[in-house]
Amino acid sequence: MKGKLLAILKTGSVSSGLLACRNDDEKIYLKRYLTRATGISGVQPGTLSHAGTLNGCAGCPGAIEKKKPFGSGINGVMVVLNAPSLTSKMEMDFYRAESAELLKKMLGSIGLVSGECYITNLVKCETTDFLVKPSDMVRNCLPVLKSEIESVKPKIVIVMGELVPLQPVINATRGISWFNTEHSISLVKNPDLKRPAWQTLKLVKARLQELEL
Repeated sequence: MKGKLLAILKTGSVSSGLLACRNDDEKIYLKRYLTRATGISGVQPGTLSHAGTLNGCAGCPGAIEKKKPFGSGINGVMVVLNAPSLTSKMEMDFYRAESAELLKKMLGSIGLVSGECYITNLVKCETTDFLVKPSDMVRNCLPVLKSEIESVKPKIVIVMGELVPLQPVINATRGISWFNTEHSISLVKNPDLKRPAWQTLKLVKARLQELEL
């Protein structure tokens, strides 16, 4: 019964009529409740087709600290983090907690729960080999990101950081709305960048409403 109700909530209709909800908030609440009750989610841990590729990847010499994704992607939103190229690892570690909290607040400001998004990094590892170029790491990671997109099937992707390196993946995908803001670390370091980021988030919110996500 719950499975049938969830199907109705996803489509908004049944063969004999429409499912009536008092407002969008009630529809979202019911969908989330039934999803959790039936154990259905956008992505189940360990089922992503890219998981083995990431764990067994040896594309970059000296690779350490593999960055695993966070969240289910049940709401149809993926966030791709592309850290600023001139930011050192020490600086990344220093701002990590604050930037993560800012990202959570940014998503919450447009009605998104971070755990219901799928949050991943463009570059999946750190490396101890100083001869490895950042561009080489990006090239090696792009197939993994493409696999993630194929598994999660997002309707909206928010890229936080430089967008250009993702252009091959963007060109290869269809039916996805792409948005771009500064990385959350850049926003923490330079609060003046938060205003244009908010303008982008408002566009994301409008698209969410159009797609009824």
